[in-house]
Amino acid sequence: MPTFYVSDLDGTLLNSTATLSGYTRQTLNRLLASGLPFTIATSRSVSSVGPIFQGVSLPFPVIELNGAYITDLSTGEHLFVNSIATNLAADLLTVVQAHDIKPLISCHNGQEDQVYFTTDVNAGIQWYIDDAERNEDGRWHCRPDLTAIFDDQVMRFTLIDTQVRLTALAQVLRSRFPNCLDMHLFENPYQPDWYWLTLQDAQATKANGIRELQMLRGLQNHDLTVFGDHNNDISMFQLADVAVATANATPELRQHATEIIGHHSEDSVVKYLETRWSMVNV
Repeated sequence: MPTFYVSDLDGTLLNSTATLSGYTRQTLNRLLASGLPFTIATSRSVSSVGPIFQGVSLPFPVIELNGAYITDLSTGEHLFVNSIATNLAADLLTVVQAHDIKPLISCHNGQEDQVYFTTDVNAGIQWYIDDAERNEDGRWHCRPDLTAIFDDQVMRFTLIDTQVRLTALAQVLRSRFPNCLDMHLFENPYQPDWYWLTLQDAQATKANGIRELQMLRGLQNHDLTVFGDHNNDISMFQLADVAVATANATPELRQHATEIIGHHSEDSVVKYLETRWSMVNV
C-alpha cells in the first residue's frame, strides 16, 4: 500500500533558523520530482509558509493554522475552513480581556486573511508584529476595538504573555468552555521566556485537517506517516500508521511516537524520507 507523508515545520522539517536547510531543500525537491506524496501540517499561516517553500512545489495542499485551513499554497485559496463560532469568539474575547491579556485574532473575511491586534502590546506581541513587518505580511491591522471584527470568520486567538499568566487563563478557559476549543501552550523557540497560547475550534486539529485532505485528494487508500516535535502534533500522531518524532520532541509527544529520529537541526526528516522512498523506488 502506498504511503502519504505529512510533516510539521518548526522543530521538525525546519532547522534552528526556521528555514529549510540547503540539504533538505535539494533532497526534498528531488524526492518530490520522483513522485513522493508529501505535504505539511503546521501552526503557521501560508503567509509565512510561502516564503519558506519558495522554489519547492508541494504536490498537495497544506494544512495550516493547526488544521483551521487546508490551502493551495500556490494560489492561497482555502479549500477547507474551520472557524470559531461567532458567539464563542465574542465570549473568548471577553474572558481574555478580563484577564488583562491582549489577543492577536486571525480572521478570514471570505476573500482575504487578516490578523487584528490592539494598542499598547507587550514585548512578546511586538516581536511577532515586527517579524510580520519584516516579511511584508499585509494581513496585520491595529484595531482599538476588537469587537468590531466579528463580521469576519474568526480562526484563531493567539495570546502571548508569561507562562504563569497563560497557564492560569488556560485553566479558566477549559472550565468555562469544555470541549469547545483546541488549545496549545508553548514557549516561542525564537524568543525564549515568552509563551504562546493558541485557541481554535475544537475540530481545527491537524488530524482532522489530514482527514479532510485525504478525502479531497483521494488518499484514503494510503498508509499515513507523520513527523512532529510538539504537543499540537499529538492528534495526527494518534491518527497515523507511523508516527515519527524528532529527538527534540516533547515528552508528551514521544509517548505517541512509533519511531524517534535525529534532531530537527540534522535534516533528520528528509533523510528518513529519502531512505523510505528509496525502498519503494528501487
